Amino acid sequence: MHHIGFTIVGFGTIAKTHLVALRTLPIIKRLPVTPVLDSLVTRRPETLAEQAKQIGFQFVTDKLETALERGQSQAVSICTPNALHAEQVKTAMNFNQALYCEKPVTESAEQTAKLLATVPAHYPQQLAFTFRYHPAVMRIRECLKEGMIGDVLQCNIAYMRSGYLNADRPFSWRLSDELSGGGAITDIGVHALDLVRHWFGNYKHVEGRTHTFVKNRPISMHSSEQVEVNVDDWASMHIETETGVRGSIEVSRIAYGSDAFRIHIVGTKGSMTCDLEKDRMPDVHLISGAVPSLPIPDSLELLPDEKATLGVFQDSHFAALHHFILRMTGDNRWADIAPTLSDGYTVERWVDKVIASSKQTD
Repeated sequence: MHHIGFTIVGFGTIAKTHLVALRTLPIIKRLPVTPVLDSLVTRRPETLAEQAKQIGFQFVTDKLETALERGQSQAVSICTPNALHAEQVKTAMNFNQALYCEKPVTESAEQTAKLLATVPAHYPQQLAFTFRYHPAVMRIRECLKEGMIGDVLQCNIAYMRSGYLNADRPFSWRLSDELSGGGAITDIGVHALDLVRHWFGNYKHVEGRTHTFVKNRPISMHSSEQVEVNVDDWASMHIETETGVRGSIEVSRIAYGSDAFRIHIVGTKGSMTCDLEKDRMPDVHLISGAVPSLPIPDSLELLPDEKATLGVFQDSHFAALHHFILRMTGDNRWADIAPTLSDGYTVERWVDKVIASSKQTD
């Protein structure tokens, strides 16, 4: 294998993030194979044909099957609304394509369970839980492995975004319970839930509430017609892992003026704090007063170096796709980092439980 042909499904913000990573990878890293942009699958093939050509795509279509029938693709990157993922994953598997799928796996744990029943255990796949590839997350994990702050007692996370506070922002698929399955808890809450599990192991218990503050929105830009919103703007969860770590997770898409992804981990010897929106390494505070030298995980090799950084958000996507390509070539380093569809399902079960509990008590 000298190259890996990619089919990209979707052309929204997250698809463009994947494209930037794939185009940039050979510039920044020496790769065992060359990633090639083969096909773009979009609802607007005629409108985007010229731009797709400029980006480097060889083919543009509105049907995934048509793209894969060309026989030039080895991997499919799925960047579409959540409810479309299941059928696109199945189609990709029918053509023996490696899967790179955006989170969550589908719009509900029930649908994800049905999908997983069709996916062979060792099928080449990766879920875009890209915060696992954040440099601070890698460093936190290494500090925890070394017991730097002792036995962990608490982990509290606040993931605050602000884009949905404006009630004039029009309705979109992320606000549709049918297409997305949920709001803040499904969109960004899955990242926070996955990080706790990534650091500390499986959950013993999760309970929480969701709430919708902006209950109606324009059906489209400048329209006077309103549509009801049935997904949450905010969620709060109390968590406990099987290893005894307790804490809380709060997520919001209406936290105007306070965008952040704050991490606070407390152990018997001290604590770690970090804001994943801007920090590349955690602050470690030890009871002893010592200033520790932080370990350097070798998985940082997946990221661009300081001179080539694209910003911490883009860098994490870069590292995730870098790892995906290496894994496709048989490089098994850092296998314990790579997130799978099954990891997504584990988190989605807790998300659905919180959503269902909130509906029963509202």
